[in-house]
Formats: sequence, C-alpha cells, structure tokens
Amino acid sequence: MARRDAVKVSVVWAAVGWTALYVASKVHLALEERLGVTGGPHVAADSYRDYGPGEVARAQWANAALGLLIVGVLVAALFTARHRWPRRILLAVLAVCTAMAAAGAIGMLGGAIFTERGGAVFGGYCAVWAVLLFLAGRDVHRRRAG
Repeated sequence: MARRDAVKVSVVWAAVGWTALYVASKVHLALEERLGVTGGPHVAADSYRDYGPGEVARAQWANAALGLLIVGVLVAALFTARHRWPRRILLAVLAVCTAMAAAGAIGMLGGAIFTERGGAVFGGYCAVWAVLLFLAGRDVHRRRAG
C-alpha cells in the first residue's frame, strides 16, 4: 500500500514539474514580449498588430499565472480532503485542466500533421501534460474523503 501511495505522489509531483516547465516558458516569453509557446508553431510578425504596448507581455504573464494556479491545484491534490465538496471542486478543476491540455495536444498535433504550421513539440508536451493531470485527478477521485 505504501508503494502505491508513493507512486501516486510521484505522479502528482511529475505533473507539478511538467506544469512548472510551462510556467517557465511563459515567463521567458513575457520577459521577451513574444507571442507563442515553446515548441509551438511559428508566430507571424503581423500577429503583433492586434496588441498594444505591453499587452503581449501581460498576456504571457496571465498564462504564467494560470500555470501557477494549476501547480496550486496539483499541490492541493496531495492532501486528503476532509469533506466531499472540496474534493469535488478539486476534481472539477483538474478535469477542466486535463481537457484544456488534451485540447492543446489535439490542436497542436493535428495542426502539425495536417498542415505545415508546426507545433508538434508543444502538442506532444500537452499530451504528456494531459495524461499527468488525468492521473492526478484519478488519484483524487479514488481517495476517500477524510
């Protein structure tokens, strides 16, 4: 039983680390005021026309903040919820995060396969992220409340 618990904790920490890579990427892009994602498709120069001064950096900082929120949710998943409602809320948030990562994987990998847009690296990253988030959610779902 202790080994199974250690594996579950390891999966959650792997998801935290994987999410931290996303956060670091977004911080880097925010500091450089660049659009896109690391390993994603090339962003055309005319894409910047839609943004005012500082808006690109703010958008990337917001993405980094959302990544940190996901890290917080994952860390919360390490603790046993004593009541049913916090556990259900945590499950719902993890389900949304998993769906977003899966959508990113499908979109990026599909775009890379069926067009010349690129983005396969980030698509693969999102696929792994979705699996890790799913496994963390499964752990929360299987755990009994307090």
